[in-house]
Amino acid sequence: MTAHRGYFSLIQYCPDASRLEAANVGVVLFCPELSFLAARTSHGNDRVRRFFGRESFDPVSLSSAKLAMERRIVVEGERIRSLEQFQHFIATRANELKLTAPRPMQVADPAADLQSLFDELVGGRAKREPRTKRPSAIRQLHETFKQLADEGRAKLDYPVSVPIAGLDLKVPYAFRNGVWNLVKPQRFVGSELQVVGAAMRLAMEGDLLQRHGEDREGKKKLIVVSSFDASLPAAASNRVDKILSEYSVRDVPEKDIPKFVKEVVRVAH
Repeated sequence: MTAHRGYFSLIQYCPDASRLEAANVGVVLFCPELSFLAARTSHGNDRVRRFFGRESFDPVSLSSAKLAMERRIVVEGERIRSLEQFQHFIATRANELKLTAPRPMQVADPAADLQSLFDELVGGRAKREPRTKRPSAIRQLHETFKQLADEGRAKLDYPVSVPIAGLDLKVPYAFRNGVWNLVKPQRFVGSELQVVGAAMRLAMEGDLLQRHGEDREGKKKLIVVSSFDASLPAAASNRVDKILSEYSVRDVPEKDIPKFVKEVVRVAH
């Protein structure tokens, strides 16, 4: 089997950068010739617990950060094509999960080599999402924006005033891509009349923000992430989408969240 030049980087939990103490929680393998970039992270946090103590970290937050790191690696795999780009990606990690400088290695079977690196340098069980308990799309949305906020590329609970209406709101998520995109998950419940009313309110708020909401931070645009109660007819989602589109408010259906998340990770700055 032909061997190719590759590089690996350890994912380390480092709660205090000044002490230079870290615990290995995962590994990344990059092979430019095969366009391969992937990560494995530990299923549990036993190594971190042994290194730093049970009270030194929040296991839920750490597990979410590891999952977000794996997903970010998947997205970045579409555009990292050289060692220099991989090094730049490593240099931009600015939270408690760090990536070590890439080290060269020979790669024959990328997936098998990644697992071997994990077994040797991290140990334990690789993180897997059980098929019966996959994170919901809404949870994926939250975890992604939390990670982006930690990186300084998004904001949580973004305060905004709706012009003319005189409303002061907090939008759960916001990211910038030329304009400030205000992302609001909205679950539509009740009767069809109530659903239409909620859609109209969001549409008008989005229209006012887009036409009159520019301030020192720039222009604003509303994005609604929509989900629907199972009792509502399928036509309800089409009506909501048409209402929002009429007022230039983007509608992201729940089923499209994974694709939307990838887009946000790619363009947010």
